[in-house]
Amino acid sequence: MDAPRAPMADVIPLLGQLRQYSARSARADVVIALSMAVTLLPTGLAYGALAGLNPAVGLYTAMGSAIVFALLTATRFVAVGASSTMALLTFTTVQDRAGGDPGRAAALTAALSILVGLWCLLGAVLRLQGIAEFLSSPVMLGYLAGVGIQMLAGQVGPLLGIPTPHPDPIAKLWYALTHVQKAQPLTAMMGVGALIALVLLKRLLSRVPAGLAVCLAAIAISAAAGLADRGLAVVGTVSGGLPTPAGLPRVSWDDLSALVIPALGMAFIASIETVSAVRQTEADVGRRIALYRETASLGAASIATGALGGFPPMASTSRTMAARAGAHSQLFQLITAGIVMFVLVSGGPLIALLPMAVLAAIVMAGAPKLIDVTGFQRLWHGWRAESVFALVTLAGVLAFGVLRGLIVAALLSVGQLLRRTARPHDALLAIDGDNQDPREITEGTSPHPEILIYRIDAPLFFANARRIKQRMLNLVTTAEPRPRCMIMDAEAVFYVDATAADALAELAARLQALDCPLVLARAHGSVLSVLRANPYHDGATQQLRAFATVREAFITMRQT
Repeated sequence: MDAPRAPMADVIPLLGQLRQYSARSARADVVIALSMAVTLLPTGLAYGALAGLNPAVGLYTAMGSAIVFALLTATRFVAVGASSTMALLTFTTVQDRAGGDPGRAAALTAALSILVGLWCLLGAVLRLQGIAEFLSSPVMLGYLAGVGIQMLAGQVGPLLGIPTPHPDPIAKLWYALTHVQKAQPLTAMMGVGALIALVLLKRLLSRVPAGLAVCLAAIAISAAAGLADRGLAVVGTVSGGLPTPAGLPRVSWDDLSALVIPALGMAFIASIETVSAVRQTEADVGRRIALYRETASLGAASIATGALGGFPPMASTSRTMAARAGAHSQLFQLITAGIVMFVLVSGGPLIALLPMAVLAAIVMAGAPKLIDVTGFQRLWHGWRAESVFALVTLAGVLAFGVLRGLIVAALLSVGQLLRRTARPHDALLAIDGDNQDPREITEGTSPHPEILIYRIDAPLFFANARRIKQRMLNLVTTAEPRPRCMIMDAEAVFYVDATAADALAELAARLQALDCPLVLARAHGSVLSVLRANPYHDGATQQLRAFATVREAFITMRQT
C-alpha cells in the first residue's frame, strides 16, 4: 500500500497562503514588493561589489534566494536575500584563494554558497537550530559592530579611487589614509558626493528611496559626461542579464576542503539571523514555527543561489519587519524577485554605467546600522562584565578578521556559559517567623546557626559539583558553634550527573561523620531517583531524608 501523499500546501506553504487571497491582499503584497525592490536593487549591487564580485551577483543572490525561500518557507513574512555580512564573509573567504582571477572567484563563490546550503540542511536534519542560542546578545553586538567597522574600513579606498593592495579591510584603510595623494579626483568627487547625498536624503527626505535615487542620478551623470571614458571605474558588463549556472569545474577538491569550515561559520551566522527573523513573526502566525524547516528552506535557497553563481543569502530582520507590516503572503518575495529579474534583463546597459564609487558609498552608508552605539552604552551602564565581552569580540573581529572573529565570539559565549554554570548563584537562607518565606542572608548571622539552609540555583554537573561540595563543607566546618544539620534547598537542581552524584555522596558521608546530617528540600523527583540509586560512597545518598518544603524540613530537623 502506498504511503499517503503530503498535501501540496504542506510542501509549498505559499499555496495555502493563497487560498483566501483577495485583490486587497494582492495590492498589499505588490506595494511591499515595490518598496523592497527600490532598496534591494542598489544595495544588492553594492553587496555584490563588497563581495569582490561583479556587482550584478548581488542581484542574482537576491533573486534566486527569494524565489526558493518563498516557495519553501512556512512563514508569511520572513525575507531572505543578499546581506552585507554574507558579502564581507564571502570576500574574506574567496578572494585570497582566487588570486585575482574573476572567473575563479565566481566559481569559488558558487561552491561556497552550495556548501553553506548543505551545512544548513545538515543542521535542519539534526535539529541543531538551538545552537544559535549559544551566541549571547552582547557577543553578537560586538561581532556585528566589528563587521560594520570592517565594512567601513574596506570601502574608503574604492570611495576615493585609491587602489589598495591589501586584502584585509583594516590594512586597506591604513593604506588609503597614508596614500591620500593617490586618490583619483573624479572618483573621489563621485564617491564622496554620493555619500553626502545618501546621508542628506535619509535625514531630510526619509520617504525617498535614497539608494535608488543616488544610483539613478549617478548613472545619468556617468552617461552624460562619459565618465567611463575618462577613467572612472564603473560596473561594466552585467553578464548578459539573467544568471546562468556557475562553472563549478574550476573548483578542486583542495578548494572544497578549504571552504568547508568557513562555510560552516557562514551557515551558523545565517541560521542565527534566520531564527531571529522567524521568531519575530511567530505571533502573527498564531502557532510555533518549525525552525528546522526554515533552516532547511534557507539551505535550499543557498544551494539554488550557488547554482546561479551568487553568494550565500541570509534572512533580513529589517525586511521581515517591513513585510510583517503590510504583506499578506510570501508572494511579495516572488514579486520582488520578478522586479529584480526585469531590471537584470532590461537594465543591464544602464547598470553598466554605474560608478563603483557610488556602490562603495552605499555600503558605507549602511554599515553604521551594524554598529549599535546605544546598545553598547546600555550594556556598559547595566552589565559592565558583559560589555567587556562585547568589546573583546569587537577587538577579535578587527584583529583576526570576520571569520576568525566568529570563532572568538563563539568561544566567548561558551566561556560565559561555563563561567556561570561553574560558579552559579548560591545563598544561605534563614526562616524568621512562622508565616514568612525563607530569605537570603546577605549580611549578619543566621537567627538559627544550629541549622544551615543552603540554596544552589543551578543543575549539578562536572563543572560545578566539586566546588559546591567544598563550599557546603566549608560552611559547616568554619561555623561556630558547629551546626547540627544542613538543609539543601534543591528546587533549582533539575539535573545531577555522575560527577555530581559522587560529590553529593562524599558530602553526605563527610557531614554525617561531623554529626551534621544532610537533608533535602524541594528536590525534583528525577533528582531523588538518581540519588536513591546512587552507589557512590557506600550509597551515602540513598537514605537522605527529603521534604516537600524548606519550612517543613526546618521544623522537623529543629525538633529532632
